[in-house]
Amino acid sequence: MIRTDNKTGRTRLERWAPYVFTAPTLVFILGLMVFPFGYSLYLSTLHYKLTLPPASIRFVGLDNFRTMLDNQAFLNAMKWTFVFAIAAVALQVVLGMIMALVLNSRAFGNKTALFKSLFIMPLMLAPVVSAKIWSLLFQVLYGPINYVLSSMGLEKVSWSGETLPAKISIILVDVWTATPFCMLILLAALKTVPKEISEAAAIDGAGPAGSFFRITLPTIRNFIALVVSIRIMDALRVFDSVVALTNGAPGETTETLATITYKTAFRYADIGAGSAGSILYFLCIIIFSLLAFAFLKRKPEAA
Repeated sequence: MIRTDNKTGRTRLERWAPYVFTAPTLVFILGLMVFPFGYSLYLSTLHYKLTLPPASIRFVGLDNFRTMLDNQAFLNAMKWTFVFAIAAVALQVVLGMIMALVLNSRAFGNKTALFKSLFIMPLMLAPVVSAKIWSLLFQVLYGPINYVLSSMGLEKVSWSGETLPAKISIILVDVWTATPFCMLILLAALKTVPKEISEAAAIDGAGPAGSFFRITLPTIRNFIALVVSIRIMDALRVFDSVVALTNGAPGETTETLATITYKTAFRYADIGAGSAGSILYFLCIIIFSLLAFAFLKRKPEAA
């Protein structure tokens, strides 16, 4: 009887041990996630401005959400953020795939490891440091990029004073920073493609392009969906490069959801509207990322 109880006790202990040991970590993580989100949701329902006395704080329901959705600057920032995310991620995945294919083909021979290390160097820098370096390169009068353009007989470009060049500069900085991440994931994905299938396709007369589009891409489709979903979530949160390069200029044409939400809450001291903007911002990231992941992971219809 004692042995049975001990056995039962050990069984119960083994059953509850994972929950007991992981509970503190789960509580800590949930506290870091749930409490800030809940507090932001609470603040979004208040008329709360730092420039006014505490007595002016009052419950306004969904008025802050309506204010943000009626704000043309916020809607323009939302549009530009989505355009930026699509353009930047598309370039990053394409360039990352090209770099991964080159490294996987052993085109550099014994120096593949060296070039791989060179390719991932942008990942070693903090985003704000990369943006500051690029801001120096984009200087109008003394920047190296404009110097090269002038030496080629072209006019200097005001990278932060004109809308289109300013947006292009932000996209270029993000592509330079994040392409190595895409390359590493896609390079690992290419290693999972069975060589036997590629060799069989080559014997059947499929060229490199046909083998890539008919065999390689379908095989690593889930990896591509993973990379795109991660990069979209990250691109939608772009903040450092915008602040370092343009700070939203010219005008408010390069404001993103992150920068305009930050400025609403802290520059204009409207905590309620800023919190409402952050909630809308969070929902946009979740919905857009899930839609992109579901679309890319969807299996192609059989011919």
